[in-house]
Amino acid sequence: MNELIENVGILALLNSIQRSVFKFIHERTLREFNIHPGQIPILFVLKKHQGLSQKEIAKRIGVEQGTVAIMLRRMEKNGLVKRIQDELDKRITRVYLSEKSENLLKKLSAVLREAEELLLSNLSDKEKQELEELLKKIQEDLKQKVGEYCSKEA
Repeated sequence: MNELIENVGILALLNSIQRSVFKFIHERTLREFNIHPGQIPILFVLKKHQGLSQKEIAKRIGVEQGTVAIMLRRMEKNGLVKRIQDELDKRITRVYLSEKSENLLKKLSAVLREAEELLLSNLSDKEKQELEELLKKIQEDLKQKVGEYCSKEA
């Protein structure tokens, strides 16, 4: 697989960077807080939007609903979230942060800032700004193109 990726240039660089950042965050969060990095987006989504359903969480973080179900089960077991049945529609379970996770979010924010500093430490402020602008441009264009592609497939 690495040989295949090595021939792709920018994709290989992005993949390598993503893997290094993930490894750093994984080591820190698992060792210090006993949580998996895949759970971090759920915590931050719920910080902004308490009471989302499992389906809404999956859509916001861009993963399958079954994956979110597994993560939420683990997070509930670890006391990070509470799942409460919707009063109006008993088929829906709403997810809320626990006090434990609210305290944890401050520490996680520090780890993420540290990872970003590690990632960008060799860049000037101007280069950081240019990189952010380029990545946002790529992200928006890609969202549109992938969205168009996926709607054709459906």
